[in-house]
Amino acid sequence: MSEQQKPILYTIGNWTFKTSGNELAHADGHKLKLEDKIAKLLEALCVQRGIIVSKEQLIDQVWQGRELSEQTIPVAISKLRKALGDDINNPTMLATVPRQGYQLLDEQTRPQTNQRKLFGFSIAQIAGAILVAAVVSLIWTIGAKEDPLDRIQLTNSEKPGVIVTINDVRTTDNEEDKIPLAIAVSEMSSYYLSQVPDILVIRHWWNLDAPDPTGGIFTRYGPTTPVYSLKGILIKDGPDDVVSFVLSDPKNDEIIWSGMHPISAGSAGLFPMFRSMLTRLQVAPITASSAPDETVGYWRARYFMQLSNPSAAGIAVEELAALLSVDEQSTASYTSARALASRWKDNPDLAEQIAFLSQRLDQISDEQDPAQNHFALVDKASTLLFDFSDTKSAIILLETALEQAPGDHYALSLIGEAKLMGGDTQAAITAYEKAFRLAPYAKAYGARLKELKNRP
Repeated sequence: MSEQQKPILYTIGNWTFKTSGNELAHADGHKLKLEDKIAKLLEALCVQRGIIVSKEQLIDQVWQGRELSEQTIPVAISKLRKALGDDINNPTMLATVPRQGYQLLDEQTRPQTNQRKLFGFSIAQIAGAILVAAVVSLIWTIGAKEDPLDRIQLTNSEKPGVIVTINDVRTTDNEEDKIPLAIAVSEMSSYYLSQVPDILVIRHWWNLDAPDPTGGIFTRYGPTTPVYSLKGILIKDGPDDVVSFVLSDPKNDEIIWSGMHPISAGSAGLFPMFRSMLTRLQVAPITASSAPDETVGYWRARYFMQLSNPSAAGIAVEELAALLSVDEQSTASYTSARALASRWKDNPDLAEQIAFLSQRLDQISDEQDPAQNHFALVDKASTLLFDFSDTKSAIILLETALEQAPGDHYALSLIGEAKLMGGDTQAAITAYEKAFRLAPYAKAYGARLKELKNRP
């Protein structure tokens, strides 16, 4: 075999990558065959190991300069990270460097663990992709060259692969007392599906009486874009509460998929059910195993919290205060309560309720260990933003959250607030426009947009 014909081998953690066969071989003996483009992506990163490789460089090297949709590279990176078994929140092999690109890590470039605590959270946990303060400063300095909103996967996509609209789970006429439960299931469903990188999730947008029942989705993305409507109804099945889900094609009302979810099965039953739906759509499912909290109160609180208006925030405060009054509080309810208190602490209409919630929080140890999910990042970003006006760190956390969950409209709205604090009204408008497209039911987004656009 000539020198040029010899396969090139690269070592990545416990993996050996052989370029000639697009093959990853693990130290334990098992092997993985990579898609051609994913293998070429890995090879490009291996050749420039330890160096941050920009999106533009990857387009030139892997896709030969072709015009790509916004989600192509993030989805490819997600697939590669999944193949390597790397953790986006604590990468040891493949890191996303906000506003710059991607980096295959070596021993010299791996981020060092920092366990210093800030309000009970280690910096390593809450920052995710934030490596060290110097890097953050550098990122912010060069950020004017590329707006962070342009990096968001599907929320900025001109042509998403698949769109799924989610309506709230309904109840039957004689089961109106189950509305809180229905809201909780709706939010938990959105939590899972919003993390799937290959689909664009839009909430509460289906008017069957309109000329375009999608509310402009076909107009915006074209009539050939696959659009599906996911609806659910909460029913009784003997002694149990069950949600019947149906995914349909709005163009011909054809039922594409259906599933039954017993409420008692929790997220451990709900998420695998949706994985079967994604398989039916030929969309790669994610492997999220459980929700950050299984209580109805928590998911109701998230729903009202994300409506982003004072009256809804008051309901969220009541739900979270009740959760904090029990003997054991979940990390998720604690971090959400902190974020909610931070955001609305100066609103006079909520002063009494926020004071009560803050009192509950003060009675709990702040040595909480936040779960590694996008809600934890969004909540921490909200605390940094509204308590400390730390727009730089908040935006980086929110960008990291959007990498995990490109359909998180609330994270986009907070980027809008951070941009506004930084004096960039136009960037704030852009962020809110994207958030409103993802969640048109959140009227506060529309009101905020109108107010921002009318500013002198």
